Amino acid sequence: MSNTLQKSKTLWNAEDIARLVHLVSTYKGRKIDWAAIGKDLGRTASSCQNKHGEFHRNHINPTIDHSEAVSHEVQKQYEQQHCVDWTGIAHLLGLTERECLEANQFNTGKARWIYQPDTFSWDMANRMTAFIKDNYPKPLAADYTAVSNYMWIDINDCAKMANLLRGEMVWTAKVIAQVLELREQGMPYKDIAHQLSPALSKAKVIGTYHSRINPQAYTPLSYEEKHRIKEMMNTHAEQMPFTELQALWTDADTCRIQELVQTYYKPGNQRDVLIQAQIAFPNRSQQSIINKVKWILRKWNADDVARLVHLVSTYKGRKIDWAAIGKDLGRTASSCQNKHGEFHRNHINPTIDHSEAVSHEVQKQYEQQHCVDWTGIAHLLGLTERECLEANQFNTGKARWIYHPDTFSWDMANRMKTFIKDNYPEPLPVNYTAVSNYMWIVMSDCVKMASLLRGEMVWTAETIAKVVKLRKNGMVYKDIARQLSPVLNKSKIVGAYYGHIKSKVNAPLTCKEKHRIKEMMNTHAEQMPFTELRAL
Repeated sequence: MSNTLQKSKTLWNAEDIARLVHLVSTYKGRKIDWAAIGKDLGRTASSCQNKHGEFHRNHINPTIDHSEAVSHEVQKQYEQQHCVDWTGIAHLLGLTERECLEANQFNTGKARWIYQPDTFSWDMANRMTAFIKDNYPKPLAADYTAVSNYMWIDINDCAKMANLLRGEMVWTAKVIAQVLELREQGMPYKDIAHQLSPALSKAKVIGTYHSRINPQAYTPLSYEEKHRIKEMMNTHAEQMPFTELQALWTDADTCRIQELVQTYYKPGNQRDVLIQAQIAFPNRSQQSIINKVKWILRKWNADDVARLVHLVSTYKGRKIDWAAIGKDLGRTASSCQNKHGEFHRNHINPTIDHSEAVSHEVQKQYEQQHCVDWTGIAHLLGLTERECLEANQFNTGKARWIYHPDTFSWDMANRMKTFIKDNYPEPLPVNYTAVSNYMWIVMSDCVKMASLLRGEMVWTAETIAKVVKLRKNGMVYKDIARQLSPVLNKSKIVGAYYGHIKSKVNAPLTCKEKHRIKEMMNTHAEQMPFTELRAL
């Protein structure tokens, strides 16, 4: 370790602080070059800036606290030029911009931000979401005092707009009344969602309307209720502008349609089946029969499966064109792919399970080209990519991922977080076998990194010893947090330090320990400046 880094971790003495104050004073209102000051003192720029801020708060004017000092500067700037230079204030007070934004309590002149679909600005919304993302990554809770000061908008409006941008909605009586009024006017759900929020999904409006606003109108009818309604309508069909309604399809009717399909159906030609079905069921409408025949044809029979297996076998290792196979069978590409996967797992080789088949293909690809094409393996085996990722047990060549503040990559972290979010949304448990295969990183490292990215920390003896050592070297809690995790809150370090480390110092003495101490003190009372102690 270099001398500079060693010195940056030592305690400040009076001479260093005096030199720091002198160097800062030479800038006289200009932008302070903390890097140059740090170089002069053999310390980091952030160390110098933090120490000067601490000195300023403790010695310049001890009657004005952190918040009051920032608020005073903000008020002065705003009254002079109706805007605030947060960077300038941060340099002046020796704080970070975020500390200034969180501390300011001067709110005069802040604008309102009430959502209106016609005047809503995505530029403002993106500016706010970018600030929150950069300064308060999950799982940190956003400080809306800082957000309000950054946007210079009322804090309640900022909090409400952030909720709207996340697609959240508080269904108050006023909002529900608005939804009901717009529906009565004939407005579609999609447009109603846009009237309420810039990011609200149509499905949430539909769900709320059906469950909370008008639930009785949308209660599903039971089988008996449907029959009763049809009986009543058929009874009065002569007096009503409709013919008798058809009865529901029975199991016997379905079996009869299946027999007709097996006898008369030809690939790509349903005409003969429909003619025979019309003869067999003269009281049913043509559309009803067409729908029933289509439903029967969607079910896979032995001939369909055999034809599917034959078509797939013609590709002989080439990429399978599921769309072409689907066209040949009169089915969708995804239906063919899913059915072939099911058949492959159940019939091709029952001695090789799902996991072994995937692992074999992964090993073969990795040994040939040192990478894995999960899409290709999924197509080859007729599985989804996620099924392949969860099944693979071949782990040779996987990299390690051990957190270090200087080499940590947010690109890798965000890639893993996105995969987990897309494939295992809450409350689904995360399958870290799939995560490990997707990242091609040792699974235990993936589990640990995911825990760190959630701001969690296992306080082992090794970790606590590291915190003690860094504190003895004069490192601030915020920097210690960064040494341990990319998103760990400094308050957790403080709590751990005093809870785990100071506990031994502050632990109360047991009755046995007290007696032992008193016995020792009484034994040497003649040689010590105190009299004998009374018994407990």
